[in-house]
Amino acid sequence: MYKSRENQHMIDILFVLSLFCVFAVSSVVIILFGAHIYRSTVSQMDDNYTARTSIAYITEKIRQADEKNAIEIRNENGHQILMMTTMIDDTAYATSLYEYDGWLYELFARTDIELPLDAGQPIMEIQELTFSQLSPRLLSVSFVDGTGDSTSLYISTHSNTEVSHE
Repeated sequence: MYKSRENQHMIDILFVLSLFCVFAVSSVVIILFGAHIYRSTVSQMDDNYTARTSIAYITEKIRQADEKNAIEIRNENGHQILMMTTMIDDTAYATSLYEYDGWLYELFARTDIELPLDAGQPIMEIQELTFSQLSPRLLSVSFVDGTGDSTSLYISTHSNTEVSHE
């Protein structure tokens, strides 16, 4: 009778221990799975942030300069530049957007001053940036962000003017 009770207690202990081990292993698996999902979500959010911020930034700059004969696409030193001209106190100023050294740059300067491309302000990391005019009121902007994802953007201008090319 004594052995039977001892075996009964041993089985109870083994059952509780095995139940605890199953719970511990399940908890670790769920935590690891959750961490993987979290990392994946954060990575996707970073990629979306970069693309959306670039799109919003470029769109807003073009919208601000949407006046007759104010937007121009230029090629200088192998770089395509979107130049948006504005008049301030009878002086012409240009905001230029371009890719240089793996970054989207913005340069605001008087139009009669020649500045090197590295004089601009780096905005965000991109690998490639191209501008083209598809119709008199439709611009196309394509870029490859720092992660290698390609994005195209079409912007309708409201000034009824063709973008000049130089």
